[in-house]
Amino acid sequence: MMTVGYQRVSRRSPCGICGKPDWCSTTRDHRITFCARSATDADRISSSGWGVFYREIRHVPHPVYSLQRKQPRSSKPNALAPVEIRDKVYKELIRFSPLFDHISLLSEEWVSPDQYLSRYGMLPKSAQRRQRLAQSIDDALAKKGARVRALRGVPGFWRTSNGRLQVGGNYDYADDLLLIPFIGSNGLIQACQLKAIGKNSRTSPKYSWLSSIRQRDGCGPGTPLHYEGAIGFKGKTIETVLVTEGALKAATCQSFLPDRYVVGNSGVATSHREIVKAARKKALEIAFDADCFTNPHVARALASLVASRVSEQQFLSCEQPTRILKWDKRFKGIDDALIAGATVHYLDVPEWLKLLTPECFDAASHQLADISPSK
Repeated sequence: MMTVGYQRVSRRSPCGICGKPDWCSTTRDHRITFCARSATDADRISSSGWGVFYREIRHVPHPVYSLQRKQPRSSKPNALAPVEIRDKVYKELIRFSPLFDHISLLSEEWVSPDQYLSRYGMLPKSAQRRQRLAQSIDDALAKKGARVRALRGVPGFWRTSNGRLQVGGNYDYADDLLLIPFIGSNGLIQACQLKAIGKNSRTSPKYSWLSSIRQRDGCGPGTPLHYEGAIGFKGKTIETVLVTEGALKAATCQSFLPDRYVVGNSGVATSHREIVKAARKKALEIAFDADCFTNPHVARALASLVASRVSEQQFLSCEQPTRILKWDKRFKGIDDALIAGATVHYLDVPEWLKLLTPECFDAASHQLADISPSK
């Protein structure tokens, strides 16, 4: 059995995704790249928010899917369809394959409020069922007068070599997958993530995008920011923006903290520019997982976000506070802590830095070297 080795990138052999000589890593045969800076159109996203990219072969070490045959590639991905079209397509996808039809598959880790369950769908494991699903969506949109040519420009949808519409891969998955919509700032669905649940959730990559970037007439979603506040914010004016990891945690946070405008990124290293823009001239609360105190990769990403935030505030001569949320370390995510009724503490940046492990402090300090965060 062949053992796959891993190595850090270097100046001689920089990251093939971001081009930088540090932080990222790759397998020794360079078939898999782990990028710490970019997850745009990644094949999957690691638990630390890194983009994982597979070259030549579509193989995942612990797959959500059973990949049995090589997929055709598109020489050039299509441009994204307007968000209004993507929203219509994804809503039809959820309508034809709702989560409620698969509610028995949900494990105990599901923490999203029950009233939100109707927003999610389930992508069938059968390639044949998904092909019928794609055709049903196309037919339904045609009847409504909103036909999209071959559903082009909608990530996840593509045409097979025989011209048939497909959503997802052209092979059977190991199990059905939870379909999680990512909402834009206008309240429309801009992309969807997939999550393994039930018996395969512990051995499969946690999240992946519904993407068809390497397929005929396909495209990828990028790494959009999820705006839970666009549909769940209950305040009169937005004074505080809270960012957490992922759309599911964002839904839980918005339910428990309705006076915050909640957003969720797809990984701690993604969507920093969009987060800073959403929190412009407002207070920002960062609620990444509890390992932001002990995991240097997460600490580095959080510090990078703070640096971007402080740089903009200095440019705008604005001094709105930035806070890092902390809770009982028994709970990994802010969602678990809120559901358990745990006390949440609000730290400023210097207070957060004092609580980091030495390795995390070094990683964070490197990102903050050119600024003097005090808020």
